[in-house]
Amino acid sequence: MGVEREVNGVRVAAVGEINSAHYDALVLVTAPGLVPPQALEDFVAAARQLDAELERAPALLQCARVSGARLVLAPTGALGEYEDVRAVRDAARAGMARALAAGARRPALVLQPLQRWPDAPLVALLAALEHLYVPLQVRETFPELAHKVTALGVYAEGLQGSVDDLLREAVALEVARAAARDIGGADPERMTPLRTAEYVRALFGPTSAVRVRVMDERAQLEQHYPLLAAVDRAAAAVPRHRGCVIFLEYEPDSYERTVMLVGKGVTYDTGGCDIKAGGVMAGMSRDKCGAAAVVGFLKACDELRPALKVVASLGMVRNSVGEEAYVADELLRSRRGLAVRVGNTDAEGRLVMADLLAELADRAGAERAPMLYTVATLTGHAVRAYGRGYTAVLDSHAARAAGHAGAFRAAAERLGDMVEVSVLRREDLAAHAGRGRDQLQQAESAASVALPRGHQGPAAFLLLAAGLAERALPYAHLDVAASAGDLPDDPTAAPLLGLAAYYGLVAKR
Repeated sequence: MGVEREVNGVRVAAVGEINSAHYDALVLVTAPGLVPPQALEDFVAAARQLDAELERAPALLQCARVSGARLVLAPTGALGEYEDVRAVRDAARAGMARALAAGARRPALVLQPLQRWPDAPLVALLAALEHLYVPLQVRETFPELAHKVTALGVYAEGLQGSVDDLLREAVALEVARAAARDIGGADPERMTPLRTAEYVRALFGPTSAVRVRVMDERAQLEQHYPLLAAVDRAAAAVPRHRGCVIFLEYEPDSYERTVMLVGKGVTYDTGGCDIKAGGVMAGMSRDKCGAAAVVGFLKACDELRPALKVVASLGMVRNSVGEEAYVADELLRSRRGLAVRVGNTDAEGRLVMADLLAELADRAGAERAPMLYTVATLTGHAVRAYGRGYTAVLDSHAARAAGHAGAFRAAAERLGDMVEVSVLRREDLAAHAGRGRDQLQQAESAASVALPRGHQGPAAFLLLAAGLAERALPYAHLDVAASAGDLPDDPTAAPLLGLAAYYGLVAKR
């Protein structure tokens, strides 16, 4: 028996036998060519001879050899050349769901190596841990709706490396994802900007390695982040909705690289005066999932303590509509003194992040090997271009020269955090060049989905607004509009796993 850990209020521990009396079901992920544990090999082979569907769909079998006499077979199905590690994730999710539907409250999961995907055991375990999460508002207000899972066992056979190390990584990542889900998934009243700041302060308590600072005075926001302050103007008229900026910093004793992140934290997006009409406003409480994922990444760093400095700025605002709302045609002065013409108030995310990115860009010169990011549910065009489940990564010229996007995609996809590489072109920068005496055009009046390069353009605006178009500082924009998760599902916390894999929080296997 290994060290016990806890996540989402549930005990998680390694077990040394498949029939442990502490558990009431065993979930076995199966795949072509993957031999079941020796104690079950003949049983599974006989079951498959009886029912060929066991190769394709999860099933519950009575088996006296396993915990609770419940064996759940969770097949990946056929694994063609275009499959990826998500096949393992999906199988583990389905297997856990089947076990819980059967009444199990203390399931155990079998982890086995899969040569094609070295991180398959971690991916399967992360999928199982997802089932332990209970949304924040269910925990606080509707506890009777919470699941009754009390324990998760992990039985490993044939793995290289320590099962305890694998558990430590997985539990830390799930703790981090749970924080991101809490923020991203809570409704716009439970997770207003100021209540988000309150949650973040509690998350990183007095023993944390992450420092937290909050700026919430309206005059300070107007002085330091005038573009963000413009978006906040209508909401600031309602005291409980007023905006803030949350600053996070993790700095270990020894490190060689610095990650600098800006997260979009729009707690609700009405579209502003360019209002989201026709029923498309529903779900806009998820417009804070970029900031939520950044908080999650800092929580992962707090749990796993990598040799990496991380600095983050989260722009937390509500894009409200009202008599104080900013409108199209306004000419705003940015932090860098640029004249920015507003074209569409529903393109608020780039304004929320631009001054924060400019500030980090100025600071980056004093940091060790800095890499800058913006993380945001920014455009419907990213959804249209790549489909649900994919983060779009767009590198600046400096990041592209370093091969960042391709390496980030490869690292993220080890854990099933899927990424598509998009490219910034001259047309994207030209689309945001100033018109007349203006220096920058914030957006076209049309929605991103109606524009030919609708997700590339906003990244170009951020590049220009922060003064990064000519600088050698590497920068990448991560558009998570397609990968963050939509109601009624829980947020995914993307691209948290990708960042964790790319920056070495997860061991290479």
